[in-house]
Amino acid sequence: MQVLRSRRSSRTTGARSRTAVRGAAVAVMILVAGTVPGAGAADGEQTVAAELAYTCEAPAGQEPVRIQVRIAATLPEAHAVGEPVQAKDVSTTVILSEATRAELALLRAAEVTGASRLTVAVAQDEHTAEAVWAGTAAQPVPVPDSGEIALSTSGLVPTVTAGDTGGLTFTAGRLTVDLTPRRADGTPTEPAVVPLTCTPDKSGETLLATVEITGGDSPSAPPPTTQQPAPTTGAPRPDVPRDLGIAPPAPNDDSTPAAPPPCVGDTVNPFAMVAYITGYSNVAKLRAASEVPLSCTQLIDVSKKIVPKPDGLHLVQHATGVLDHEGRPQMPPAPATFLTYGFMPTTAMMELTQLDTMTIDSDILLAKSSGLTHIRVPLRLRLFDVKVNGVPLDVGPDCRTTGPLYSTDPDPAQDTKDHVVLTGVLKGPGNGYQLVTGGVLTSTMTIPPFSGCGLDEDLDPLFTSSVSGPGNYLKQVQAAPCASGNPRPDARYCTPDHQPVKVPKPER
Repeated sequence: MQVLRSRRSSRTTGARSRTAVRGAAVAVMILVAGTVPGAGAADGEQTVAAELAYTCEAPAGQEPVRIQVRIAATLPEAHAVGEPVQAKDVSTTVILSEATRAELALLRAAEVTGASRLTVAVAQDEHTAEAVWAGTAAQPVPVPDSGEIALSTSGLVPTVTAGDTGGLTFTAGRLTVDLTPRRADGTPTEPAVVPLTCTPDKSGETLLATVEITGGDSPSAPPPTTQQPAPTTGAPRPDVPRDLGIAPPAPNDDSTPAAPPPCVGDTVNPFAMVAYITGYSNVAKLRAASEVPLSCTQLIDVSKKIVPKPDGLHLVQHATGVLDHEGRPQMPPAPATFLTYGFMPTTAMMELTQLDTMTIDSDILLAKSSGLTHIRVPLRLRLFDVKVNGVPLDVGPDCRTTGPLYSTDPDPAQDTKDHVVLTGVLKGPGNGYQLVTGGVLTSTMTIPPFSGCGLDEDLDPLFTSSVSGPGNYLKQVQAAPCASGNPRPDARYCTPDHQPVKVPKPER
C-alpha cells in the first residue's frame, strides 16, 4: 500500500491566503447563482411546454413502465451565429403511475426524491449534437396512499453554439430517472435507488423548439457544439475551451463494439476463475452517475459445502478475488463529469484501488435456488487530471480519500469502516446473482474525506465538502466467469487463451 505523504508543512502562508481567496470566490459564485430569479418568456423568447409519453424498461418478466413527462424551458426565438444558446428555467416533471406508486409503497417508502437526465438532440441541417438536460428534485415528494406521483427536477443545462445560419432544432430523446425513496424515519429503502431508463413513444411529437440562427453566411463553419453552463459571476471567461464535443452519427446496427480489455485467467490453480465487471456509481452530493469501466477480476473458489439448516440444505460458498488492471489491483481510471456545488462544471479522472483481499460469501437455499451473496472489498478513491470550468486544477498525484470507502455490513461482526459490501440476490433458478453465473450487485457506501489534494494550496476541503459523505449508490454487473483453471475450459465461457467470453453491459 502506498503511504500518503504529508505536504501540509510545505504550504506557505501565501498559499493559504490564495486558498482563502478561492474559497471566498466560490462562496460568492454560489450566492450569485442562488439569487438569479427565474423569468418567464420575454420579447424574442419562446416557451417550451411539452407533455410526452415515455416507456421505461422493466425487469425481466414484468410489463414496461409507462410515464408522462412534462418538459418546460425558455429559449430564444432567434440567435446570432457563433453565440451560445442558453436554455433557461428548465424543468422535467415525471408523472409516476399508480403502479409505480404501489411499487414504492412495497418498499415502505414514505417519500421520494430523485434526479433526471434528459438527452436532447440538437440538429442543424446534417450536423447533430447531444446535450444533457440534467436536474434534481428540490424537495422530496410524499408517497400517497393512492394515485399518481409528480416529481419535478430542475437544474442548469449546457449551452449550444451553432456555427452556421438556419434552424437549430431541439428534440427530446431518452430519459433516465434515478428515484431515491426513503422510509418515514429517513433511512433509505432497499434498494436505495430505483432507476428508470425510458424512451419516448414513437407515436408522439418530440420536437421541443426551433431557434433561428442568423447573422452568418459561411457554409464551412463548424457544426453545433455543447458547453457546460458557466456561473454568472461577471468574471472574464477563461481562455481554455469548454467544448464537450459533437455527438457522432448513430452507429449502424452492424458496427463493431470496442474490444474488452485483456483479462487472462490463472491456468495453474484448478479453482481459478476470471470475470468481467462494469456498472454505474452515483455520487450523492454531486447528483451524478459515473460509469464503472469494464474491468477484470481474478477469482479463486476457495470452498463449497452443503450445510443443513431448519429450512433445508444450503450451499455455502467462499471465494476470494482481486481486481486486475494491467497487473495492478485496481479498476481502470474512468472519466467523471459533474457540477460541483450544483453549477460549476468539473471533470476528473477517478481511480479505485483495492487495498486488501476481496472476499465473496454465498448462502443459497438449494430447494428454492434463492439466497444472498456478499462481496467485501476495501477500495480507496483517487482523483487526478481535474478541470474546473475547463481550467486545469493541479491536485497533485496523491489526492485520495483518507481511508477506504465503506458500507454498513449485514454481518455485525464484520461491520468496520474498512470495506465496501456489495449484495447480490438470487430469487429463483436463473433469476438473480450467483458467483458462477454472474448478475447484478448493489451497494450504498460512504466516501471518506480527502487528503493530499493540491501542491501549492490545500484543496482537501474543496473535495471533501463537494464529494465526501454517505448515501453513494453503486450498481455493479458481473458476467459469467471463465473457469480458467480447468485444463479444458468450456468454450461457451472461455476463449482459447483463458479469457472470459461473456462481457456485461452497465445498468443504471
